[in-house]
Amino acid sequence: MTESPRVSVIVPFFNRQQYLPACVEALLAQDDVGGAVEIIMVDNRSTDASASVIGRYPQLTLLREETPGVYAARNAGIRRARAPVVAFTDADCVADRAWLRSVCDGMREPGVAILIGDCWYPAGASRALTLLAAYENAKAEYVVTRCAPAYHFAYANNMAVRASVFEQVGPFREWERAADTELVHRLAAKRPDLRLAYLRGMRVTHLEFLRVRDRLRRLSLYTRTNSQVASFRELGASQRAGVLLHLLRGRRRARRPAGRETRGPGSGPQSG
Repeated sequence: MTESPRVSVIVPFFNRQQYLPACVEALLAQDDVGGAVEIIMVDNRSTDASASVIGRYPQLTLLREETPGVYAARNAGIRRARAPVVAFTDADCVADRAWLRSVCDGMREPGVAILIGDCWYPAGASRALTLLAAYENAKAEYVVTRCAPAYHFAYANNMAVRASVFEQVGPFREWERAADTELVHRLAAKRPDLRLAYLRGMRVTHLEFLRVRDRLRRLSLYTRTNSQVASFRELGASQRAGVLLHLLRGRRRARRPAGRETRGPGSGPQSG
């Protein structure tokens, strides 16, 4: 009998052949998580050689979803997944070696149902984009740890969800965008005893962006589409100032001499 996986990883893709080798190689090189990992790649009607790239890796499960849309593809993967924890990333992302180990560690707490983590950009990214990444990560951590659920959001390029969440509240809405945030809000409404958590050690590198202006355009789009989630609230000016303070405090902690630093869970400098 085939061993039941501890984690299922779902990666949707559409015409991403240039990024897929790096994405897949990173997933196959993950640190041991104490059990099997299944990797489900979902082709959302690609017209390039993406499916052929995946065909080089017999360790992977390849599905094809004819309904257009990234969330339809993710839902196809969810229907096939066999593990109690489902992790999501995108075809243009490279997961750190400890990504899945961090997911498993984060899910040891029974009250945690959804995890998100750090997203960085490639070494060739502009300095401005690197600084923006630091702000984005600080904002996500600040919102999850310090703000009311109405402000919570998620991003499925670096996200993990207990399979039981989909059983209890249903799959992703098959929207064009923002269905990851909508899932977080639906869970908060139906199961307020369960929560979203943020893990710095759960890191991916997003290969698509090298310039800050391109990323800012995408962030502006996310802001508009999150507004379709009726319960979602965007941060105000004072809360954004709190994010900057949170970021600066984190940087000061990261610069402390090793002999004077007190480490707690999740502490330590971020890396890109």
